[in-house]
Amino acid sequence: MKNFWNILLISTGILAIGIYFTSDYLATNGIEEIQFDESTDEIALELCNEDRILQYYTVSTGYNGGKKAIKKKLLPIIEKDKLSFGTKNGNITIRFVVNCNGEIGLFRVKSIDENLQETDFAQSGIASLISLVSQLDEWKVKPMKEKKFDSYYFINFKVRNGHVTDIF
Repeated sequence: MKNFWNILLISTGILAIGIYFTSDYLATNGIEEIQFDESTDEIALELCNEDRILQYYTVSTGYNGGKKAIKKKLLPIIEKDKLSFGTKNGNITIRFVVNCNGEIGLFRVKSIDENLQETDFAQSGIASLISLVSQLDEWKVKPMKEKKFDSYYFINFKVRNGHVTDIF
């Protein structure tokens, strides 16, 4: 019986140490956080609570009409402007912050190819997509417990044969 309690005590201690270091790592390395960067961000987005930016699904942040409305607004402009990424295939994800007032900024981009490997698309095309996304102005921020929060949001662009074929 004594061995059982010793094993339980040691296991609990190891688990507690693991949880401590994991939470400390996440807190100090800003996993999934977007901070203002003078080299890439044109203006500082005024945040309502810099210490806490939530995921969009926890506070029901969204665009008026949803992702379908975003697609309906952006895809015709992209097609009209003949935005091209050569012959590349993949997905471009633009992630940004929607503040509590429905204003957006702090754009970050990640891209993957058709094999789900990180890749780079032409910076001029990326800049065009960010410019279009920054013009979206019908963001809805629903209060949670009578308080509005800043939140992250993302938009994916599917690229096939160098052209944006879908937005989701």
